[in-house]
Amino acid sequence: MKRVFGIFIGLFLLAAAAYGEIVEINQMDQVYNYLKPNTLVIFDIDNTIIEPVQTLGSDQWFGHRISHWSDQGLEPDEAVEKALSEWMAVQNITKVKLVEPETARIIKHLQDRGFTVMGLTTRGLGMSTRTNEQLKSVGVHLETTAPTKDDVFFMNERGVLMRGGTLFTANTHKGEALFKFLDKINVEPKMILFINDKRSHIVPMKETASKRGVPFIGLRYNYLDEKVKNLNAELTDIQFEHFGRILSDEEAAEILQEKRQEKAVCPN
Repeated sequence: MKRVFGIFIGLFLLAAAAYGEIVEINQMDQVYNYLKPNTLVIFDIDNTIIEPVQTLGSDQWFGHRISHWSDQGLEPDEAVEKALSEWMAVQNITKVKLVEPETARIIKHLQDRGFTVMGLTTRGLGMSTRTNEQLKSVGVHLETTAPTKDDVFFMNERGVLMRGGTLFTANTHKGEALFKFLDKINVEPKMILFINDKRSHIVPMKETASKRGVPFIGLRYNYLDEKVKNLNAELTDIQFEHFGRILSDEEAAEILQEKRQEKAVCPN
């Protein structure tokens, strides 16, 4: 009996695994390799579609600020909240650029081909209007073939909002947020393709899709991995010190170089 039960569990796990996989890609045009008819295509926002034009305000800078406040003795939740308030302040005034110049064209091409395309982000409700402004500034219009053009609000631990073609999950469970949203608008996807730079954000989507019996492919987009890994924290600290206006990376690098030269001349 135990052996039969073990075989049953094994087959169940194999069947569940068949519903989802995670694949590494290094360029956005590789999404075409994973498209099937009636695919719901979902794009993450930060470090996937857009990034700030300077390092200040980037996703990796946000992580640096969390570490900074943790080193100052703040509890994990407090460190995140403090860093988040700083990140939001920068987002409200920074310009953004496409991570890859071709991304806007690729998204529009998918929309023109009739694919349902939407965004899904950790960003919260308070950033919804600003985020849509940022996307439009680089020629991305996620509402064009989104599952709905209406605002949809619901609770998923915290408030979650669909607006302008993007689901703002407020750092709640992404898989649960997505399927609660789809249930509310009575959409049953035949397949989900989710593009995100963080594997940790893809996994909960994959697990929830598997539970719901929806075929899923997660594309772990690694285009910015080296840039993220090589964050110049000193440079961003200078940019943040001058916040009020935003220094370019080049301007901040010049100031950093001057400080280093002054320190070399007058080490004490």
